[in-house]
Amino acid sequence: MAIFKQGINGGFTGKVGSVIGYQLNGQWVMKALPKSSAKNKKGTAQQKRCRFGFTRMQLFLKPLITFIRVGYNLESKLRMMTAHNAAKSYNMLNALDANGEIDCAKVCLTFGSLLGAEKPNVVKDDVGLHFSWENNTANNSIRETDQVMVIAYNVKAQRTYFKLSGARRIDGMETIEIPAFEKDNELHTWISFISDDRQSIAMSSYTGNITI
Repeated sequence: MAIFKQGINGGFTGKVGSVIGYQLNGQWVMKALPKSSAKNKKGTAQQKRCRFGFTRMQLFLKPLITFIRVGYNLESKLRMMTAHNAAKSYNMLNALDANGEIDCAKVCLTFGSLLGAEKPNVVKDDVGLHFSWENNTANNSIRETDQVMVIAYNVKAQRTYFKLSGARRIDGMETIEIPAFEKDNELHTWISFISDDRQSIAMSSYTGNITI
């Protein structure tokens, strides 16, 4: 939309059709809009990698949305955006390699300043995945009541298994049951902690990939 400053015979600012009007050194001028080149439509190699990474990250995070809504809840409020967009923004910057592929070891599913899991580990058996961590609640600044958040993700099949409010930090162990049909499938795992009042949360830690 354009605005006429001095009536129909005066100059205008804004866009009309394929031209833009504006004032330059006291004179009203118009110039044509730049035409989109075939090169810009096709995209440079860097643009293609960026678009590819954006699409991959969008698909990667989709099955994790329930976990992310809790994990990025506090950060999303600070940044005035959705939790999904906050998670996508962080991981686009930090978890993509030069080719736009996702590095699961660098993916962060919860965001905050609470102390995370110390010396986390995951083992499997016929029941599922057993997460463990060192009990560091002897430190007076660490609350025993913080709850663990754990997740396992079959990226290829886009299936997730998680607990948003698991065992207390003092307990040192939590289990996720994994169904039998996941046998021989690879699952990527993460662990984090959230405070009992939900006002503090840790940065998640990647705990490795496990073949069930």
